[in-house]
Amino acid sequence: MRLINNPVRRFDFVQKLEWFLLSAVTMILIIRTQLWLTHYPQLGGGGLHIAHLLYGGLFMVIAIWLGQIYLNRWGRTVQAILGGIGFGFFIDELGKFITEDNNYFFKPAAGIIYLIFIFMFLAIRELSRRQSLDPRSALANALSLLPGTAIGEYRKDEAERAARLLDMADQSDPMVGKAREMFRQAEVVPGRPPSRLTGTVNRIHGWIRGLTQRRHFEGIVIAVVIIWALSSLSSVVAIDLDLGGVQDHQGPEVNSGVLGSLESLSALVSVVLVFIGAWAMVRRDHARAYRYFGRALLVSILVTRVFVFIESQFAAVFGLALDLVLFAAISELASQDEKTRFRFGGLGQADLADAGSTPEKPSRSQNP
Repeated sequence: MRLINNPVRRFDFVQKLEWFLLSAVTMILIIRTQLWLTHYPQLGGGGLHIAHLLYGGLFMVIAIWLGQIYLNRWGRTVQAILGGIGFGFFIDELGKFITEDNNYFFKPAAGIIYLIFIFMFLAIRELSRRQSLDPRSALANALSLLPGTAIGEYRKDEAERAARLLDMADQSDPMVGKAREMFRQAEVVPGRPPSRLTGTVNRIHGWIRGLTQRRHFEGIVIAVVIIWALSSLSSVVAIDLDLGGVQDHQGPEVNSGVLGSLESLSALVSVVLVFIGAWAMVRRDHARAYRYFGRALLVSILVTRVFVFIESQFAAVFGLALDLVLFAAISELASQDEKTRFRFGGLGQADLADAGSTPEKPSRSQNP
């Protein structure tokens, strides 16, 4: 007996999964920082201890109920955020449930939690790559926007999204024509002005975008990556701050010698990849250089940081933050280089459409 018949993916599920993951990671960092600042207090008394695992369960129950009760479009976003917060509370207590003595400070727990989030991120990334809507799914997703027309949440962006989804559907299906007519008759409510938070985020995004387009941005980023590689080579890139509080060192420990060897080996791989990228940059092969710089940072993020988290627990967040910033900068440079090299002789999309034929790809010597 099939439990799920004809499953249909939502067009925006990747965005909601990203909100879930981001909320969970943020919650763990907040919990660990708060506990460190307050010297790990315990809620309860008289033989009772209220673990924050219980808060996690409460948040996840609220998230599930919201998804079951409300039909509003904000419901799924709030559900993803609250579910992520609950999962963060839950998974932070992992050390207690994999040790015989319920040791919250079990050192490998931080590394295992980090691995869980890495696997979740990779799963979301793989799902996003396979995200495609067949005509039936496109029609179903378009119809899922209809409740907004009845409750005053049908705005211009929703109307444009519904039109695109219906264009992807099977035009011979009579439901497509009926859906178009229903959306055409629906009232499009005025869009709300952006909130202060949205305005602030947009200004920060614009500032970052302008920063990446400055003339010296590329040279600074490459210099920082090379310095980062040299620091990794000398084993000083991992900031060894003790943010774990007073640890009781109960429960099984890990072999620091084996961990150190694996960490050094993975760091050495990153260093080699950086130097290959630097050599490609000297030869003015920017695309290849960015590719190897990105690979070096991915090795650090996906492999080296696992061992650092096991060894230093959540103090490894500082080094991870640097890796992520550098990887984002390299990705932006690669994206800009891709756009520069593969534009058709400087023609924009409108010019290409007017040309009526497929233009020939220019040689490398042709200016964009």
